[in-house]
Amino acid sequence: MHGQRGPAKELPPMAQEESRFTEITVLTHMEALEGVADALMEIGAKGVVEERQPLQVRVTAYFPADERLEERVRALRERISALEKQGLRIGPGTVGVRTVGAQVWSEAWKDHFTVQHIAPGLVVAPTWEHYRPQGGECVVLLDPGAAFGTGGHATTRLCLRALVEHIRPGDRVADVGCGSGILAIAAALLGAQGVVATDSDPAALVVARQNAKRNGVEGQIRMVEADLLPLAQGKFDLIVCNIVADEVIRLALDLRSLLKPGGRFIGSGFNASMIPMVEDALARAGLRMIATTGEEGWAACAAMRPARER
Repeated sequence: MHGQRGPAKELPPMAQEESRFTEITVLTHMEALEGVADALMEIGAKGVVEERQPLQVRVTAYFPADERLEERVRALRERISALEKQGLRIGPGTVGVRTVGAQVWSEAWKDHFTVQHIAPGLVVAPTWEHYRPQGGECVVLLDPGAAFGTGGHATTRLCLRALVEHIRPGDRVADVGCGSGILAIAAALLGAQGVVATDSDPAALVVARQNAKRNGVEGQIRMVEADLLPLAQGKFDLIVCNIVADEVIRLALDLRSLLKPGGRFIGSGFNASMIPMVEDALARAGLRMIATTGEEGWAACAAMRPARER
């Protein structure tokens, strides 16, 4: 895989570590929400929590508690200053930092995670709420724990809707940067024959494995610790990737080798301003654009490797 940071590893069952995390919070104006959220994702956040208030919005993200804290905060403040220079109203623009345990991270998502009716026939529900399916609905039961992905963020919803539209029964699917496992689980429930879910964070893979078990699809999903998607995993009918634009573009370099002829790619995790760069990378990879969708300033692209190639 281009840019691979070491060999891929199969996650051993229930390999879990006690972890601590850095919580970074930005108070900003609604006008700058998209830019601040994107900046947090660019410096390594798996996801953000947006708490909208009457005059401002609180954007919170979590990172590993490591030696890169000072570097991350400096980069974040530079990005916020750049947004202000672009003419956006930043509001307070204050950056708060604290160290928290994994339990605090886990509980933070619960305050913002309720039943999500994503698309006709597809619902995402937290495990702590008792939701009764209506009329043959496909329900993904989820406890995100210390991992990103609840259906509450626009990029996750866009990927889920694209999955509903483009998945076919019996597909072999890859979920790159799986986080909580929400996309991999949805793919399995929607008819995928087999799913490979990758993430570079072992703790996220533990959460994804637990969620797969809750949904009765653990036998259909193979969890692999890896940066992006190793070529050794073979070819896929459908690949979904909800990370940041730079990583989607980097993955695009190998999509021709990773997709079967006629295979589809769904990418998100970036804002609408990045669409031209992502589309260009996919075109250079030999893929044909199918659709571009957006919500709340975020975007998703769907593309296909031609079934017949010259």
